[in-house]
Amino acid sequence: MINEQRLVDNFLNMVKIPSPSLKERAMADYVKLELENLGLEVTEDNAGQTCNGNAGNIIGTLKAKGSSTKKILFSAHMDTVLPCDKITAILENGIIKSDGTSVLGGDDKAGIAAITEMLAKIKEDNLDHPEIVVVFSIAEEIGLFGARAMEVEKYNPDFGIIIDTGGEPGVVTVQAPYAAKGKITITGKPAHAGLEPEKGINALVVASHAITKLRLGRIDENTTSNIGVVTGGTAVNIVMPSVRMMYEARSFDGAVLDELLAETREIFTKTAEKFGAEFDDSIVKGYDGFKIDPNSEILSIVEKSCNDINIKFDPRKSGGGSDTNIYNSKGIPSVNLGIGMSKVHTKEEFIKVEDMVGCSRLLLSIIKNV
Repeated sequence: MINEQRLVDNFLNMVKIPSPSLKERAMADYVKLELENLGLEVTEDNAGQTCNGNAGNIIGTLKAKGSSTKKILFSAHMDTVLPCDKITAILENGIIKSDGTSVLGGDDKAGIAAITEMLAKIKEDNLDHPEIVVVFSIAEEIGLFGARAMEVEKYNPDFGIIIDTGGEPGVVTVQAPYAAKGKITITGKPAHAGLEPEKGINALVVASHAITKLRLGRIDENTTSNIGVVTGGTAVNIVMPSVRMMYEARSFDGAVLDELLAETREIFTKTAEKFGAEFDDSIVKGYDGFKIDPNSEILSIVEKSCNDINIKFDPRKSGGGSDTNIYNSKGIPSVNLGIGMSKVHTKEEFIKVEDMVGCSRLLLSIIKNV
């Protein structure tokens, strides 16, 4: 039986700790002590040094007890999006939310709370379990940097369970996209907009012509493309000399994404040449997509574990990326489990206590089936 009060108290303690990306030090110290108190051997890696953060990934290991020869990775991330400098959580009618002045931080401290509650029950009830590797990562929200730097191969888990998505317990992300993003720059030529505009090349005009030819929005059921930020110009009486745009594209098909990126670059290149402007970009692939085989061992275990505790097994594909993408790209079959987080990355974020409890129950069920 999950200790609901302990689970909620731990979660409420954690959300009070500010932990924006690259500034997870206080949170790292908190979870390090938690894991040590639960009997894990705890280390901190140097992931923070790779991205100028003030903390590394916190990694805990717990040797197997019982007959299982498997090794399983459980992971959630410590960082939260802004604003998170001061979070006041409110528990009301079984729902935890912020007071409306900040995010709640359930993304992903709810995942950490569920994992630590699972570990607490293992210790409290002296349960048999496979070897467990716990990773609480840094800088997930700004580019999955903690998972990228994590030397997961040293621990050689058979598969990974990441707790970092919305949906009720039983929702399992089994497919996620390849993704690319970066800056597009069009450089034109300045001129006085009132006296001699014909001597200038307006970078925004060039960009506009290119954009009308791009495929943006939902390209097909597997692919999306977007320009989300545009900046440029120096003064209203100067022909805009340059414009910068932040671009991203995602696809469940890596080849389709490559084709889309090549097409986008070609459109901008030819349009810039037509107007006598210059084009440059820093678009790079951020992470690989993944698709878990429906007949894989990891999905069989998760499905049985759901059935054992009467939770609906609900495999889904997601348009978002997570540490799950990175672990799969490193050869560790991994899925992302739902924990009920809702309206994440907003001041209206909330989570149901029953979903946190349900996720913790599912993690324990997984442990028993490995």
